[in-house]
Amino acid sequence: MTGRVARVARVATGPRGFAVVAAVGFASLLALGAGMTFFSDEWAFIESRSLGNVADWFRPHNEHWSTLPVLLYRAMVETIGIGSYMPFLAVLVALHVGVAAIVYRLVGRRSGQSWAFPAGVLVLFFGSGFENLFWGFQTGFVASVLFGLLALDLTDGEATDRRAATVTGLLLLSLMASGAGIVMSIAVGLEWLVTARWRRAIPWLAIPAFSYLAWYVGFGRAGVTTMRNPFTLTAAADVPAFIAGGTANAAAGITGTGVAGGSVIAGLIVVWAIARAATESLPGRTFGLLVAIGMQYGLIGLVRGDLFAGQVGYTRYTYVSGILLLLAVSALVGRPTMPENPRSRPFAVAGAISLVGLAFAYNTALLVGGRALFLDRADMTRALLISGLHRPLPAGTDARRSLVLVPAPATLRELTDAYGDARTDALVPGAVRAIPSDVQAEAERRVREGAPIPRAEPDQ
Repeated sequence: MTGRVARVARVATGPRGFAVVAAVGFASLLALGAGMTFFSDEWAFIESRSLGNVADWFRPHNEHWSTLPVLLYRAMVETIGIGSYMPFLAVLVALHVGVAAIVYRLVGRRSGQSWAFPAGVLVLFFGSGFENLFWGFQTGFVASVLFGLLALDLTDGEATDRRAATVTGLLLLSLMASGAGIVMSIAVGLEWLVTARWRRAIPWLAIPAFSYLAWYVGFGRAGVTTMRNPFTLTAAADVPAFIAGGTANAAAGITGTGVAGGSVIAGLIVVWAIARAATESLPGRTFGLLVAIGMQYGLIGLVRGDLFAGQVGYTRYTYVSGILLLLAVSALVGRPTMPENPRSRPFAVAGAISLVGLAFAYNTALLVGGRALFLDRADMTRALLISGLHRPLPAGTDARRSLVLVPAPATLRELTDAYGDARTDALVPGAVRAIPSDVQAEAERRVREGAPIPRAEPDQ
């Protein structure tokens, strides 16, 4: 009987079992996202980018190299329009499911199938990164992570020139999707540096490195100082707190212990890694990923440290750092074994189940909360669309004045005529909520008087 249960468990947690869960996850996330709509930055791609202008492909979005998401959004806008948000969300969720699948592979290779399954499912429903699950604009971040994880997956194999060339191409794609590509490139590059079989292939990495440098010199410099000048002592002073706080959020995301508990766990992981490094037994993957997480938050601190309160806890960043920390710990721990003492085994099993359960409960709560937040955002967006598209506009309204979360009323009319009506959703009209009267009244006020620049975004 025990052997039969073990066989069933192996099948359930194997690749086919995970594929079933991934399909359910894809459908579930799409269902949770029904009723949402284009928000904030997405309108910049809809309004001010063009497939016909090559310069638009490379012009930065804030500080990010965003060629791939620009091309994706413009292609979708030109072909299917903006009458439904679901296709845009479906692309995001599909990329995310790919991320979860690669995490399943990578953890399985290091820690075994029994740990790979909960790790992959945790990432699949990673509420700690909910902005990257419900906001179609985040295809850039998620694509960067996916291409970077594929590069790590290839790094586990033989160090051939063909494989090195493929990794190089994947890292270039990661860089072209968002600034998260820098983090993924650092992770791979450092692992190659400390791994003997890959060290000779390091010159290959000059291709994505110099490509990024060329983009930065030609286009990117204009976006780096959009938020503030990162090349100052004031900016540098924000870096230590961002690294500490960001790593704590990453640990909280994968353990469910909250930020306070995450701070302790992150510290223990770093101490453990340093101790392993002192004996020359620290896995190259752990080294590369931990340094990459530190670099991620160091760069955020430099570029955006004074932009919004709680910036370090934004879930779009925790998505990246949490996944990387999960993989770093998997490489650090390796394959856990059951205690030799039979009396200790039930406690070990209970501890493992509790750990996984806590992480799932924490992320489920954040997933539900994130959904509620984005539905509220959809209410305000649609209220602004309704007020901005109403004719006639209130007397004295400047039809060319931006409404910040959506374009100016005159531009909204042009976009609606060209690409469809985003006030509803042609594919899931029943999922669009009735707009509360106070939200509609605020939207009408913003159309008349102007819209404030938002000064707050979600944290964990």
